[in-house]
Amino acid sequence: MGSDLPTPADTNSESNEKSGPGHSGTIFRWCDGVLLKAIKRGDWVLLDELNLASQSVLEGLNSCLDHRANVFIPELGQTFDLPPSFRIFAAQNPLVQGGGRKGLPKSFLNRFTKVYVEALLPDDLENIMLSRFPSISPLLISKM
Repeated sequence: MGSDLPTPADTNSESNEKSGPGHSGTIFRWCDGVLLKAIKRGDWVLLDELNLASQSVLEGLNSCLDHRANVFIPELGQTFDLPPSFRIFAAQNPLVQGGGRKGLPKSFLNRFTKVYVEALLPDDLENIMLSRFPSISPLLISKM
């Protein structure tokens, strides 16, 4: 959702705390993460490789996906309601692809509409390349 990051201290601010020797003029301030920024703006967000996410991340998403439609940020002591325009999309690769992927609980997956996409064939990829890059020779594209 965000984190405390080192930022240059504001010399006019009363909270001008030094974080130790060699760090004068630097303090830590909260910086919103991508998801919290999207929530505040009512944007759409794509969570890619969701089945590689840690348990704490998945638990943090629960309140966004259930009837509460909000998220509590303990570091700020604030709850942010999800605006009606906010949407979460998630993607994941099959478990058989390895890399630490885990099966997500059915109760979690049921919060999404599932769409399965078959792997693209070489002809599919070639057609995409031909349509996106018409200036590249079809012969060269076929060798890629």
